[in-house]
Amino acid sequence: MSPVRSGNGARFRGGPLACLLAFLALPAPPQAAVAGAGLSPQAPKPARRLDAPQERSPATPERLAADERATLRGERDLVLEVRVRAGDTYAAIGQRYLIDLRELDAVRARNGDRLPSEGSFLAIPYPSLNDRFKIRVIRDLFPEDGPREGNWIHRTGAGRLQPSQETLWNVALWLTGRGENFGVLADRNALPGLVPAKDQEIVVPGELLLPPFAALAGLLTASAGTPGSSAAPADVQGDDFTEVPGEPETGSGTAPSIAPSGQATDATGQLAYGSDDSGAFAKYRLKRGEALYSVVMRFTGRVDSQEVNDVAFAIAGRSGIEDVTDIPTGYGVKIPLDDLLPEYLPATDPRRVAWEKSQANVSRYINPASSRNLEGVTVILDAGHGGRDRGASHNGVSEHEYVYDILCRIKALLERDTAARVLTTIKDRREGYRVRDSNRLPRNQAEMLLTDPPFPLSEPYVSVNLRWYLTNSYYRRLVGEGSDPLKIVFTSLHADARHPGLGGAMVYVPGEQYRRSRYGYSGPVYARIREVREKPYVSFTRAQRERSEGLSRQFARALVRSFRAREIPVHPYDPVRERIIRKRRSWVPAVLRCSEVPVQVLIEVSNLNNLDDSRLLSDPAYRQKVAEAYVDALGLYYGGAAQRRAPSRATSSRGH
Repeated sequence: MSPVRSGNGARFRGGPLACLLAFLALPAPPQAAVAGAGLSPQAPKPARRLDAPQERSPATPERLAADERATLRGERDLVLEVRVRAGDTYAAIGQRYLIDLRELDAVRARNGDRLPSEGSFLAIPYPSLNDRFKIRVIRDLFPEDGPREGNWIHRTGAGRLQPSQETLWNVALWLTGRGENFGVLADRNALPGLVPAKDQEIVVPGELLLPPFAALAGLLTASAGTPGSSAAPADVQGDDFTEVPGEPETGSGTAPSIAPSGQATDATGQLAYGSDDSGAFAKYRLKRGEALYSVVMRFTGRVDSQEVNDVAFAIAGRSGIEDVTDIPTGYGVKIPLDDLLPEYLPATDPRRVAWEKSQANVSRYINPASSRNLEGVTVILDAGHGGRDRGASHNGVSEHEYVYDILCRIKALLERDTAARVLTTIKDRREGYRVRDSNRLPRNQAEMLLTDPPFPLSEPYVSVNLRWYLTNSYYRRLVGEGSDPLKIVFTSLHADARHPGLGGAMVYVPGEQYRRSRYGYSGPVYARIREVREKPYVSFTRAQRERSEGLSRQFARALVRSFRAREIPVHPYDPVRERIIRKRRSWVPAVLRCSEVPVQVLIEVSNLNNLDDSRLLSDPAYRQKVAEAYVDALGLYYGGAAQRRAPSRATSSRGH
């Protein structure tokens, strides 16, 4: 979505329709799957995916037209030159060729503010092109390039460029979006220099490819970032935001919000309540430089790119915004009350009243346990995804390898510097718990869950559930051995892919309202696992749910405090959340929803869809800071002050 900012933004010339297209310049979401029939007390059904992969027709090579030509200017500057047609405007050209109309600034910088005359050629930088034209440019320059076994194969000297122009930097830049990936290509292809020999076959790993080339390689649906129907059998991209209960939780439904009769504004004076023909709304006046997408994330809790854009589009239309690229400072935008988070609703709104009551009940619970040097504390660590499931993958960074490295670092620090005991749900059969001080962490798909028997991570959606079965088994065993239940902490580490406009860490806790059913799974795969047979189904009393949310919120606040003390970016709006919101559904991730551990959190350490966040996560020094901040937070939670250690290099940790 265009970062709709108030103030003196550039105004496009294409009229309201073109501007709205600019606003929504994002890929369409996959078709929603039919919802499951729900859970029965005797045989709960597995969770269902909201976003089923779309069927894809076989890709057909597309070529540039006669009035389009790919050109390399200088050593690295790849552009598409297009002939200006009669009646063309910058906005019209942008709609044909650009990934987003925000890229018009880059096009104007190349060609001037005045559009070149009809019949002249206009240069469009390759990074600004949409997926279709990126593919066409590469096909035009390198007709023998193409996918193979989930990777992309480039043959030097077989296209229109000279071999000396096909440096590893350029190949990495054009196919992965980052020239810095040349080192990965050199390692993968055992190349000694930056310039490959003529007829050299260069393998570009699938996990690094830009979305359009990943789609052709069978890894992704182009631009959408979802698994394609013909995904390579050895590779799956998981999504933390698609694993949901089969039906809404009992008692979690809410009535539509209504316009307040006596309250004109909220307590802070930021929102003015009213109603129109479309229903009740809260009006918010944009501040200078403020983006509409950030208003959506702040007041509605949405973080998914497509949903943020959908809500923002609806707000723009309802608010009478014709030119979304130039909203005046102070302009009032109407946010439907039904989309607002409960804390921003009028004081008498039923949803607000219910939320305040729930928060009051939860806040009663404070962990009374204390510990010197974490004596008697057991930490159960989980790293999301693994094996075939690499998790979120953007900007050349795949989730699992990096969060698993953070797990190894936390484990090493706790075992070296504290008296805490560490258990894990997952282990790399080749690397063990070795910390890796590298910016590029290769995938080996050798991880397994430490169930009995061990479960190879070949079925991602089964492994999600086996993690909480294993965690619960650990918990029952520890309590049976005499451990204090309030000194057992479960943490699942992830890195998600939210709207790219805002980065920073987020922490999820188990919301009481979203754990009111009975949960469990059956079938031959589950029946083989001892931890499932021990206790196939779980459910929780209201007191247990409230206590767990309260204790977990307390720990989550300590985490946020420690992250900020270590200068780790934190999401600016409500970084501690009790549920995921998507497609007007709210739920808690399964590893929290079904866990019996009272103190539990899921940490999204970075937003991989945000370039700054993805670069941070690839830095081993940053991953070490996250691990140190986590240990600091445990010290805060159990009564000790956060200790700012000198930077350290954890090299290994013990198994268990």
